[in-house]
Amino acid sequence: MTRSFVGLVPLTLAVVSLTFACGGDDAPTTDGTDTTAGDGDGDGDPSGDGDGDPSGDGDGDPGDGDADTDEPDSDMDGVADSADNCPDVANPNQLDFDGNGKGNSCDVLTMNATGTLNTTANAAVQGTNFECDIPLVVDVLEGQILVQLDDDAAVAGFEIVNLNIADILDKECDLTLATATVSLTNFVIANSGGPFPVSMPHTSAMHDGGQVAGDSDIPPPVLSTATLNAKVGQMGDPMESELMLDGALPIFTANITGGGEAGTLSWADGQFVLATDQFMIEDPVSLTIDFELTGLVGTLNLAP
Repeated sequence: MTRSFVGLVPLTLAVVSLTFACGGDDAPTTDGTDTTAGDGDGDGDPSGDGDGDPSGDGDGDPGDGDADTDEPDSDMDGVADSADNCPDVANPNQLDFDGNGKGNSCDVLTMNATGTLNTTANAAVQGTNFECDIPLVVDVLEGQILVQLDDDAAVAGFEIVNLNIADILDKECDLTLATATVSLTNFVIANSGGPFPVSMPHTSAMHDGGQVAGDSDIPPPVLSTATLNAKVGQMGDPMESELMLDGALPIFTANITGGGEAGTLSWADGQFVLATDQFMIEDPVSLTIDFELTGLVGTLNLAP
């Protein structure tokens, strides 16, 4: 009887030991004899990633995988949503040019534009040497300019959304054959490219100083629309044409200060061809007129 009792003890201990070795997550022995241990991180998962987190996402956090056990990080930029000034757009630098609590990456700076620009309208009678130049004062009554800065303070994008121009009335053009009187009404210049079609370099120093300054990398694409009324000589009624001037403005120089409190857009190119078009005059004689806008000089003032 004594020998039977003593013989059961080692058998019981062996079963207990075997059960522990199969279900645990301990490190293997150093002598190479233990092939049943897990990854050694103690999280109860012998097939895990070794980070102590049985969820298996490898970040040590059993929650949403952002290594923050208390706060979600929707855009995965390393900043918890509660502290992120752009919670839905990744912006690890958290830069905020205008200080309004929204980061550059999800905040567009909107500025209103007013000012005076100068251009020249050239009208030429097709098939002849008759042409004339009409200096035009482009009075911008209102407009909208958008500015987008990236989170790295490396690039500033610009979009000239629209410029609404005051009517230009009764400008005379001597075509030799006769004097033409022209007017431009409902004159609007609008962006014809994608969002923020032009840009310029930006730096951290400028960003910290609340400034954007430089030249646009390309001429901004625009579509200029207007109603042109033209009359040749003293006879006949004015002929009305709808102008669709698909072109561009010259490269501009921008200077924005105070984190968007004020700014300017300036042009100084008297030779740049903004757009061309063609229209007909039927009375008192039939004429085909080639119309061109050339040069842009002046400054627009920007304000929030």
